[in-house]
Parts: sequence; C-alpha cells; structure tokens
Amino acid sequence: MTPKAVVELLDKYIIGQDDAKRAVAVAYRNRWRRKRVPATIRDDIVPKNILLIGPTGCGKTEIARRLAKLANSPFVKVEATKFTEVGYHGRDVDTIIRDLLEAGISLVRSRLRKEHEAALKMAVEERLLAALLRQDHLGGADALRQRLRNGELEDAFVEVDLTSSNGGGRGGGGGIIDLGGGGGPQGPVVINLERLMSGKRDVRTLRVREARPLLEDCEAERMFPPEQLVKEAITATEQDGIVFIDEIDKIVSGGRGERSWRSGDPSSEGVQRDLLPIIEGSVVSTKHGNVNTDHILFICAGAFHSVKPSDLMAELQGRLPIRVELKPLTRHDFLRILTEPEYNLIKQQQVLLAAEGIDLEFTADALSEMTRVAEEVNRTLDNIGARRLHAVLERVVEEVSFSAPELVAAARAKQQQEEQQQAAAQPAAAAAAAGQQPAPSPAGPGATQPAAGAAAAATAAVAAKGTTGKGKRGVYTGPKVKYVIDKAHVDRTLSSLLQKQDLSRYIL
Repeated sequence: MTPKAVVELLDKYIIGQDDAKRAVAVAYRNRWRRKRVPATIRDDIVPKNILLIGPTGCGKTEIARRLAKLANSPFVKVEATKFTEVGYHGRDVDTIIRDLLEAGISLVRSRLRKEHEAALKMAVEERLLAALLRQDHLGGADALRQRLRNGELEDAFVEVDLTSSNGGGRGGGGGIIDLGGGGGPQGPVVINLERLMSGKRDVRTLRVREARPLLEDCEAERMFPPEQLVKEAITATEQDGIVFIDEIDKIVSGGRGERSWRSGDPSSEGVQRDLLPIIEGSVVSTKHGNVNTDHILFICAGAFHSVKPSDLMAELQGRLPIRVELKPLTRHDFLRILTEPEYNLIKQQQVLLAAEGIDLEFTADALSEMTRVAEEVNRTLDNIGARRLHAVLERVVEEVSFSAPELVAAARAKQQQEEQQQAAAQPAAAAAAAGQQPAPSPAGPGATQPAAGAAAAATAAVAAKGTTGKGKRGVYTGPKVKYVIDKAHVDRTLSSLLQKQDLSRYIL
C-alpha cells in the first residue's frame, strides 16, 4: 500500500493526528522499498524507529492497533512497564522478540492454510469419508460423500486418528522440551510428557462436526512441517516485524542523575539499558532459533506528562530518530470521533440496541452537548482525551440500555393485540361486504368454526413471532421501538455527573 492509501485507511478509524499517520505510513512503505533495492546495500538500510509523543487518549495506541490489522506482518504491542531489568523478578525485554516470533509463526500458519484451503478441506473430507465407510454406513462412497457435503452427517460419530505426523499426538512437537518464558531465568521448566511419548497413538471417537477442525490441524501439520513454518516465520519476523512499545515514559526518571522516584519499579533505568541492543540490532535466542533484530521496526509511545523525551537515556534517544508530537483533542475532534469513523461510538451503541429491537437516534444538539461535557470534564479534572467519551456516552444510554427488554416487550404485546383485533374483524368485514349477517359468536349456536380457526391461527402466528423476535442467524425481526436522545435527555442524565465533579474541586 502507498503512504497515501495507508493514511486514508487510518482516517476511517482515527480523527486528526495527520503527522503521526504520515510518519507511520512512510515507515510502513519503507519496508516495501527496502526489499526492492540491490542486495549489496539492502542490509545497510535500517528502519527509522519512531517515538510518538502525546497526551493520553489522543490516538497513539489506536494507531498501533489499526496498524496491526493493516500490516500483514508479525506485530506485537507491549507496555514498557511490564518488563524488568535482567536479574529482577519479572519479564525481561528479550520476551518481546520471542512474542514477536510467535506472532510470526501464527501469521505464516494462517497464510499457508488460507493458500491451501481447498487441499486441506479435500484431505479432511477423504479422512471423514474413510472413517464413515469403516462403520458400515448405508450407501456407497458417492452417496456418503454427497450427504457429508450436504451436512446430513454432522452428528454421526466417527473414529479418527489424530496422531501427529511429528509424533506425540495432535499438535506434538516431536518431544520438544519447553523452557517456560522462552528460556528466561525466571521461567519454570515445563516438560510435556505427552509429546515425548511419540509412539502413542491418539485415536478418538467424535462427532463429525467436532472431528473436522481437529483433522484440519493434523492435515495442516502434515502439509506444513514445523521446520518450514519456523524458517519462514523467522524470516518474516526479521524482515517485516513491527514492535509497538507503549508507556515508555513510565520507565523514565525525573531527570538525568536523579533517582527514579516516579517509577514504581527500581529497575526502570535498567529496562532502558536492556532495550538499547534490541532496538539497535542484536541476536535474540528463542526456543525456535536465533532472531536478528537489525531490521525490525520499533514504534515507541508515551504521554510524557511528568518527564520529557530528553529524559530518556541519550543512547535510547538516538535509536528513536523520528519524533512525532500528537495534538490534544478539541471539542470539534470529539464530535468527529462520535460520528465520522467507520465504526464510531454512536454506531456501536445503535447496533448493540438494534439487536434487541431498539431504534436508537441521537439529535445534533445532543451530540454537541455530550462533546461539551466531555471537554469540560477533561478540563476541570484529569484530561484523559477521547476515552472520556466512553464514560459520557455510557451514562447517556444507561437508561435505555437497562429498560430495553421491557420497552420491546410492551411494543410486542401491543402489536399482538392489534393483529388479533384485525384477525377477529376479518370475518365480519367479509360478511358485511357480501351483504350477509356477521357470523355469530363462537360461544353461541351455529358458530362458524373456520372463522374461529383462522383467528386462532393468526393469534398463534403473532404470538410465535413476538416471542422469539429473531430471524435467521439471530437477526431481530420483531417490532422496533424508536428511542430518541435529545439535549434535554443529555442534560438530565449528566447533571449529577457535573455536580459531583464540581464538588470534587473542593476535596483536599
């Protein structure tokens, strides 16, 4: 994808922050460019790592989350506060690369399975068909195959062999001993005895629907040996891997030479030192093999409220050459966040309540008032950016979310009553149109059974429809209840919130 296309895609989900989007898009495109330069210079071209600086709730983490979905590359997002210096109890920074490699293995496995999806399905079908034929099912192979494809045998029991081609049962690793935590000093040694028992067969009796995904895993292992997966994953990790390190400002002391009193972890400065070789380029040992980090792209982010980027170790600053400052969000940005992204907060609430039969609408002045309140609360209390909109919106829709089942039930009962009245009035209307006397009451003499039967059938149909209110695949098909949220509703639901925050100014 071109940088412009990447920015346009990010614009669907993230409001503003054009500088950060452009920096990420250029870094993403440079990965593609590097692969097309002469091999003699390719190894000397290293990625330009990025440092995102901005207040909380301005979109730093969202950019990483959307980039992870956009990039068909190994990607991992970590928080700097989760790691400790080597020698302290906790996770060391080498686990970042180990996690990245695991993500690469999953990515390569998914890609290979997608590319060979037809062959996998055919192999699984042949194994299921052979298992069904062994159990003397009626019909020949062709008839069974057709019934299997039509889904008629999903509940039939079959005996399947799930023994891995590599030994040790389904998903076996050929007797690999796993050192917990990737071989770190703090990880306990875990030996999977089942994997070591490579001679034991794994034969189970399962329903066809239960056996199918397990057989797909077995066939995938046969088609893509672990050695092939790991080799491709290591290459993808080294050449295309992306690491996003969030909250990096939380491992920074108040100033050079000062004690790291703002951080709860005394080894925070040590974490910075441990990050240096990984970001600069080194070889990290994993249980799958060595991973070179020379060409892995690192994107670091932090709010830097209490510290400055210059408080980072000088060596670490040099390894993050591209710095992008994200701007605080304004009231106008809040309004765009509520309405413009593809799956914005308003649409999410509307879809959630539509599943129960509520047609939720927001007026323009209601949205404007919600953004005003969010901006005011951020200004008077802690500024948490766009995350404040979640709290405001939940308070506004709390009433309808709580009473939605009762509102829909009342509408359903009203609809049933109206349809029953219409069904009962149909025989009388038909008789009047024909110039005849209306049919007597079912309780009286000479009651017409067909009319009574038709009314009863209509009543049963309405009751059945109103009881479930669901169509195919759980889609709601019953009566809809329109619920409009206007400015008065917002003022009423948020007034208590504003009063509490006014009082909080005077609490010492």
